[in-house]
Amino acid sequence: MKTCIFSVPARAFVLFRVSALSLAVAAVFPSHAQSQLKETVVTANRSEQLLTEALPHTTVIGRDVIERSQAVDLSSLLSSEAGFQFTQNGGRGTTANLFLRGSAALQVLVLIDGVPLTKQDTAGNVSLENIMLDQVERVEIVRGNVSAIYGSGAIGGVIQVFTRQGQGAPKGFAQLEVGSYGSVRSSAGLSGQAGDTRFSLGVGHHKTDGFSVMDAKQFPNENPDSHGYSNTNYNLGLSQELLRGHTLGLRAQGSDGEVKFNGGGFGALTDIYKGRTTLSTWSIYSRNQITNDWYSELTFSDGRESSVYDANMTAFPYSSEAVTSSRTLNWTNSVALGSWLLTAGLEGQRQMIDATDSFATQLNRERGVRAVFAGLAGTVGLHSLQFNVRRDDADGLAAKSTGYAGYGFQLTPTWKGIATASTAFNLPPLGYLYDLYSGNPALQPETARSVELGVQWAQGAQRVRATAFKTQISNMLLYDFSTSRFNNVTDVSNNGVEVSYSGKVGRTDLHASLTLQDPVDETTGQQLIRRARTMASFGVSAPLGQWTLGADLRYTDARPDTPTNPSLPSYTLANLTGRYTVTPEVAVTARIENLFDSQYQTAYGYNQSGRAVYVGILWTQK
Repeated sequence: MKTCIFSVPARAFVLFRVSALSLAVAAVFPSHAQSQLKETVVTANRSEQLLTEALPHTTVIGRDVIERSQAVDLSSLLSSEAGFQFTQNGGRGTTANLFLRGSAALQVLVLIDGVPLTKQDTAGNVSLENIMLDQVERVEIVRGNVSAIYGSGAIGGVIQVFTRQGQGAPKGFAQLEVGSYGSVRSSAGLSGQAGDTRFSLGVGHHKTDGFSVMDAKQFPNENPDSHGYSNTNYNLGLSQELLRGHTLGLRAQGSDGEVKFNGGGFGALTDIYKGRTTLSTWSIYSRNQITNDWYSELTFSDGRESSVYDANMTAFPYSSEAVTSSRTLNWTNSVALGSWLLTAGLEGQRQMIDATDSFATQLNRERGVRAVFAGLAGTVGLHSLQFNVRRDDADGLAAKSTGYAGYGFQLTPTWKGIATASTAFNLPPLGYLYDLYSGNPALQPETARSVELGVQWAQGAQRVRATAFKTQISNMLLYDFSTSRFNNVTDVSNNGVEVSYSGKVGRTDLHASLTLQDPVDETTGQQLIRRARTMASFGVSAPLGQWTLGADLRYTDARPDTPTNPSLPSYTLANLTGRYTVTPEVAVTARIENLFDSQYQTAYGYNQSGRAVYVGILWTQK
């Protein structure tokens, strides 16, 4: 089951935790303890902690980094991060799939403001291509197996997106950008605090005429028309502190994307394919500081994805509609016990799918999932420890118990050694189980186990994290062409090393990553399709007077495609960004994507964008 975590603990509790941790660190390493206080993370163990104290390999991408990157959607933003690889069937808005440490999207949990996004149809992939960054405040990435903290779907890791939140004096923002392929992007919003009331409101729109994505040499019968995309997104947040330490709030966000796409080589020159995907999440929550040491949060939420596809084909016209959703009631409690933090809670979730198509095929199913979880984290002298256990019980399937154990040892004031071991599971989507044509009610959950050894160097604004990992997944859920339905086909493993760096040299921001991995099918010994063995990135952003100039370089190794198609060659992408500060509140932006006009594919037959240029203006109220 996909669990939710709902925002950051109340300020009094956060201060208690951060103070306890910082005092413990400062007692041994006073030279650099204070420099680490500002960078915190929530997702690594369900409560706020210093980023340098997180035992899982964790990355935080703040709003400042998002704006410097000028990335448009979540996929583009994460492409430069360690362990990530994306494939896409064409241009912006077309179906995207991610791999994190070789684990596919089905095995990576995505949360928006703590609300889980699930896809219960026969695709199983959350539509990341529709998550625009207009309303996003920060993104936290936890790599590796943390199913004992979050339940089903966290084998490869967790991506948590936090939308803009209201704090401080009310401030507005607005942005307008135009560029290649007839692209226009705009957004505006207002957020802030008035007394004990916090609020945020934002809207955004993106439109592009796109380009012809199907390679005419590989698929000469496909319609060569351009594949346009439009997306409208919104964010709403409202909270009221009723009494000191007791807050009631509401959050809602969503996006509505429409796209044209191709038939993957099965169409005709006159065929037209259209799709529409609507993502939405909302939650109501009560955050309560029961005592100085006990914080409690009760949340009811809904995550929903609606997909409509219309294939206007000459030979076989087809249309379909599907709505999948997960409603969750979560109660999480955090209790400070000296330098230790105890976290425990209960959760109930209702997962649903309602789908139909032009053949009058219907799929209307739902299931309940119940969970109990607990965790203990703390620091004793030079030793950091984290333990998590969880038990999930889904209707129609055997209950699953998972565990996580992490240990860190502060070798020197700047070096830390880290070791973790964990188990995980992943529920088959309802479509995998009950689809009329391809479903298999006998499917069992995927299970996994992982071990990691890592080392971290942190000093001032500099942080390097190197992690060697080994993950084995059993009962892999795949479509079985020999039986024409989903099956627990095989076991897979991935051994690798990932290294990430972020820091500042003078006023220049730097980041870099390297991933070396070996994702293989243990039955055949073959490399898993579309997973690269080597990926690397490097980025720099430097202020020069009123200018801020940036460059980003990414490399992806060659990798096999589907069994019937050739392998995909390696490629290197270079992007440039520029920002000119006109006034403290107004800036002009520009970027060049794919500077050297590289011709490459992430899925056989689907061309990616060539060189593209964009310019814009950004207003941020101070």
